Amino acid sequence: MLGGIVAVIIAVWYYRSAERRGIPPIPWAFAGVIAYYVPNFIWSLLVAKPWLSQLHAQNAAVLSSVVGHSSILVGGVFALLVQRFALMRAKAS
Repeated sequence: MLGGIVAVIIAVWYYRSAERRGIPPIPWAFAGVIAYYVPNFIWSLLVAKPWLSQLHAQNAAVLSSVVGHSSILVGGVFALLVQRFALMRAKAS
């Protein structure tokens, strides 16, 4: 649920940034969501799930929660990087 809320916030952020730059906002909003979800899913499947299975076996509840939500942070960082290096350098047509 929290990841979905973050995805909506990122889509709105990309939309408004593209609008200010005079470039098509809808495609950039989708690009923002993709820039968030792709690393989010990759991190979740390759890093967080194996790590979570170890933590559940150790009964480390607090750390399990942090690791479970770490994919949101990873996705957000990648969305920020794409926004800084791709969206901000895009030229208005």
